[in-house]
Amino acid sequence: MKRFGQRGFTLIEVLVVCTMLGVLAAIAVPKFTNSIALANTAKLQTDLQTIDAAIVMYETEVGAEPNALTDLAEYITDLGSLKPPKGKCRLRNGKTVEIKDTSYSIKMVKEGKDNTEREQMRAVCDDMTAGSFGK
Repeated sequence: MKRFGQRGFTLIEVLVVCTMLGVLAAIAVPKFTNSIALANTAKLQTDLQTIDAAIVMYETEVGAEPNALTDLAEYITDLGSLKPPKGKCRLRNGKTVEIKDTSYSIKMVKEGKDNTEREQMRAVCDDMTAGSFGK
């Protein structure tokens, strides 16, 4: 029985297309993961800087350091929804770390170099300040 007009792909053609898709995926996936890490880093830095600004405003108005992050609710309108991103972020030293904290916190941090070191209330995530993150 003869079949006329039937068309199809050969096994070789299918294998070539699958190989090309695999190569494209191998190139694209690392680019996407790097972009996600950069976006997470930007969000983390922005959130920590926002909380740091709220700490300064609180200290200026109240005359004392806040005891907890909830003290800053008047200065940050969406404090309840402010959460660290899930996934990887980049540090200033070029390393990439996985963020473990599920919320931000504030604590006393020693800052400065040499003899100018002083303690200051700062926003932290995984015990790192906004200055720890970046490209």
